[in-house]
Amino acid sequence: MSKQTNDRKIEHINIITNDETVDRKKFYFDDVLLKHRAMPEIDLEDVDTSCTVLGKELSFPLLISSMTGGDHELVKTINKNLATAAEACKVAMGVGSQRVMFENPDAAESFAIRQYAPTTLLFANLGAVQLNYGFTETECQAAVDHLEADALFLHLNPLQEAVQPEGDCN
Repeated sequence: MSKQTNDRKIEHINIITNDETVDRKKFYFDDVLLKHRAMPEIDLEDVDTSCTVLGKELSFPLLISSMTGGDHELVKTINKNLATAAEACKVAMGVGSQRVMFENPDAAESFAIRQYAPTTLLFANLGAVQLNYGFTETECQAAVDHLEADALFLHLNPLQEAVQPEGDCN
């Protein structure tokens, strides 16, 4: 991975943790309104939030989605902790874009999380735009194999690519 790409991954984390313009006092679930039902028609013991996705049993239909990756101890720790949490809570997890591990093999270690989430529904991840820049089925399969993933995300983020200086816009 280029130094610029790796630095950008760390910059994303620093913005969330240190940028004064990020509102850390807001609870975004405050914007979610649930219909109050004082007298539900079922017993709490009968509520079952579990589901099966791609043959994996989840406790709840929740996905810890694509966060980060790269050649830095901080992102390795973040991915390890997210994988551990996904395993403990029996929810699915997707890693950040694995493109970085093709640019810098040292970054691959940040995606080596299966040991922390042996039964978790795990998604590998590449940007769909990378298919326009030479990625083939080989890289897609390598991303899945490295992660020992159950499936592959091909993410789309044209706005982010358009506004970042080194973005892939085609």
